[in-house]
Amino acid sequence: MFDLTGKVVLAVGGAGYLMRPACRGLAEHGAHVIVADIVAEKIDAALAEIRAAVPGASVSGAVVNACDEVALRQAVDDAVAQYGGLHIAVCATWSYLGSRTVEEITAKEFFDTVGENVTGALNVARESARVMTDGGSIILFSSMYGQVAPDPRAYISPMKPNPIEYGVAKAGIIQMAKYLAASWGPRNIRVNAIAPGPFPFPSTQQEEPEFTARLAAKTMLGRVGRQGEIAGAVVYLASDEASYVTGQTISVNGGWTAW
Repeated sequence: MFDLTGKVVLAVGGAGYLMRPACRGLAEHGAHVIVADIVAEKIDAALAEIRAAVPGASVSGAVVNACDEVALRQAVDDAVAQYGGLHIAVCATWSYLGSRTVEEITAKEFFDTVGENVTGALNVARESARVMTDGGSIILFSSMYGQVAPDPRAYISPMKPNPIEYGVAKAGIIQMAKYLAASWGPRNIRVNAIAPGPFPFPSTQQEEPEFTARLAAKTMLGRVGRQGEIAGAVVYLASDEASYVTGQTISVNGGWTAW
């Protein structure tokens, strides 16, 4: 099960915290993984990590900004030319301005940041679907904050809440997955979303232990997520074991949104 031998994956945002183990998982199951991100040094580090963990892993890198349609199209066309096709695409990009309250963010900042998040995902999905002539799987990253609002009680002053532009954009990703799944279902292209829960960076866990504990307390499992716990959902949705799954959002959040 979950055999991805012969499959080519474009993982945009692939050098990020959650996507590095996901790319490793895809490679472990036989896929060629193109780790695409905006910083070459991060890509190189991710490739080295994957190769060290998976001897013989088939991986390569590409410097890509999801909002740059020209560069993104080139990366997709390069994948087809070099590896014979593109079967799976993952968009795990995100951006926000930092911890600003609703009162502080300007209308232009809100517009620009929501646009970057949502348009980047659309670009990755659309460019990838363009070359998926025999069907494929597209996986978009949302967030638990695209499903529920941040609890202000977890963000005690002077800490500011998770910003509104992030949550609004991630809610849009969930609807985008449904819309694209409906549009491309006749072409056998599946589109799904993954909504990670609390996965604070190690630095945050170390520097903000009380905040981390408040996040953990809101989950049914009583802990925050571990870095590799997204990988299984990505591999599942990429594989033929999810061949009848489309238009869905898989929540990986320790039960956060279930009560």
